[in-house]
Amino acid sequence: MGGWISWGAQAGGDSQAASPPHQNPDDQSSLFQSLELLKRHPAYLMAFLHHVVLQFDSSPVLCYLHVDLIWSLNAKEGRKHFLDFCHMFLDKAGLLRVPVPNQVQFELDRSRPELLSDETQRRFLTEIQNFQEPEISRQLEDFRSKRMMGMTPGERELTELESYRTRDCSIREAKEKQLAELLLGRLDEIQPTFSTDEEKSSAIVTAIVTYMKHLGVKTKLGDKKSKGNFFRKKISGSRKPEEAPKPKKGFSLLDATRWNRGESHSTLGGAGVPGSPEPLGVRGYRVMGGGCPWGLILPAFTSSIPTAWSLGGQVGERPPPSFLHPQSEETEPRVVELEPEPPTWRQLLAPDALLRLKKSEIKRQEVINELFLTEHAHVRMLRVLLELFYQPLLGEGFFQEAEITNIFPGLDDLLEAHSLFLENLKKLREESDYIISEIGDVLLARFEGTEGSWFQKISARFCSRQSFALEQLKAKQRKETRFSQFIQEAESQARCRRLQLKDIIPIEMQRLTKYPLLLENIAKYTEETEEQSKVQRAAECCRQILNHVNQEVRYMENLMKLKDYQKRLDLSSLKQSTDPLLSEFKNTDITKRNLVHEGPLTWRVSKDKSVDVHVLLLDDILVLLQRQEERLVLRCHSRPAGPTPEPRQVLSPIIKLSSAMTREVATDHKAFYVIFSWENGAQIYELVAQTVSERKNWCALISDTAGCLKLPGSKRLKPRRAGHSLSAPHSPI
Repeated sequence: MGGWISWGAQAGGDSQAASPPHQNPDDQSSLFQSLELLKRHPAYLMAFLHHVVLQFDSSPVLCYLHVDLIWSLNAKEGRKHFLDFCHMFLDKAGLLRVPVPNQVQFELDRSRPELLSDETQRRFLTEIQNFQEPEISRQLEDFRSKRMMGMTPGERELTELESYRTRDCSIREAKEKQLAELLLGRLDEIQPTFSTDEEKSSAIVTAIVTYMKHLGVKTKLGDKKSKGNFFRKKISGSRKPEEAPKPKKGFSLLDATRWNRGESHSTLGGAGVPGSPEPLGVRGYRVMGGGCPWGLILPAFTSSIPTAWSLGGQVGERPPPSFLHPQSEETEPRVVELEPEPPTWRQLLAPDALLRLKKSEIKRQEVINELFLTEHAHVRMLRVLLELFYQPLLGEGFFQEAEITNIFPGLDDLLEAHSLFLENLKKLREESDYIISEIGDVLLARFEGTEGSWFQKISARFCSRQSFALEQLKAKQRKETRFSQFIQEAESQARCRRLQLKDIIPIEMQRLTKYPLLLENIAKYTEETEEQSKVQRAAECCRQILNHVNQEVRYMENLMKLKDYQKRLDLSSLKQSTDPLLSEFKNTDITKRNLVHEGPLTWRVSKDKSVDVHVLLLDDILVLLQRQEERLVLRCHSRPAGPTPEPRQVLSPIIKLSSAMTREVATDHKAFYVIFSWENGAQIYELVAQTVSERKNWCALISDTAGCLKLPGSKRLKPRRAGHSLSAPHSPI
């Protein structure tokens, strides 16, 4: 082997490195943290690529992977494939053109790729690959988020793969590659939906096939699409627009030839008609739930399967056999309780309707479709929270009604609000024949005016208690075995989609963060001025709601911190003192104040004495706490008497901000003075931060907080919060 492979091993390692012998990725997002992990697991990589192709521009991730492929070649093959790589990914007319660093583009514009030295080619490939990483990270984050909601391709089969147990690493790897082949076949079937440019759609599939073959995935699709060199050949569209699509023979691990169950096949289609395309789920993904696993072709005995399965099934219906464990005709399929996904707008359109739409309008409809489908998924999970946790917890007597209401405040109101919004979106889809021209009024009805204020109030009420809820439930699980068993049983139900309660509680906050982005994208692709203005107003309302809820969440989290600090507060030193400066702080209750900022500082009491303190900046005082095991001690310190006859000065651990100011320390850029004046004189505190930026932040926050107290008419009162209509959170159970 030449220099390419040895250099590649240094740069990125062997992309085909085997997994640990008994690795079993039970954590549903563990392998989707980085592309480096995914490259070693073809099935998981295919699920991610399927998602990217339907949701994003797939060129960055395909470019990254094909650089990885080039590293595996010898020197001669590496140079040849570098030219083809440039033709596809770097040329201005390249079908899968990606952004590249300016310096690389400058060099490529003035030099022919074949004239570049091997070292320069390798350097360019590394820089180009690194340049794609931010976009790939964004796509991975989106995939993880969508997978939490059960909205990613191949989820059912991946779940079965994760539950499969074997000590034989080769068997597990073979099953992964079989599943990758299955997902690859599915991706090919929906190729026409990738892009209005058929050549680009074909290039995407061929690029994926080429890399999958590199990982050892065997597929007839690869034989059909990648004979010869993937890059060199100009890729043509698979058929002209006016040609009717020919029925395709599906690809399945349950294929009769694979399991030796005869030659007869029956494809489950939209209405059970052989050869018709199976229904699509989220933006081209196959329908989940009680129906047939996405696009699988079953042996002859499936001719007796009810037509409802081919339509996606109903809750409680029985799915076909698992792809990991082929069953005999007599075996009863297992019961699944998953609700089927609603059809996408593309599924519901008339066959020729899509051809009449402009590219920008297709993108607009895709975003509207995503808004609808993700709202549907959110309502489904709120219903899970209500029906599998809230109501049973109350019914089983684990909590009193007041307690459970304090943990899940306003859950029924929240579910009602989101359900109403979903119904309005659904009605709009149906009335517009699934090509929505105007959505602005529906959005404003949800997020603006009286309804918007109500939605903001109930969202803030629920989200602000999420940290409190998690603490309460966690503490009760530690104490009560029966309660812990109940939670585990509820989480194991299929409706939870492998999510734990701790993952479900934050979903409302996560949903609020998505609204502004979705609405901004709808506005981006909306051409009609008035409609665009309405959508932008709705997006701004969503941002205001999100900001308000964020404030409430921070406030409640800070209150919980202060309650914890108050329990551990040791006031004995202050209570023993006769110093008039300390008299008003002997019964300090910090929970009556607002937490502005906190963090560790060093208190230089004198030239020879320094104390590590945890500092709380509250809305009217600065508190210097010393940690002593679990206690937080308020301890006075005295500064030695100087050359003057003045006595030793006692420094309080609490500084009143109403007469305080900050100053920099000229000899130490990380240090600052807090100067406190009162009727008996002034006290100077020297505090040291860990970095210069932290020092600047502390000075700014102390000055701003003190400045607010000096404004005319200012009062040190807690602002009234939306959540105050409920009882304040209690200490953990």
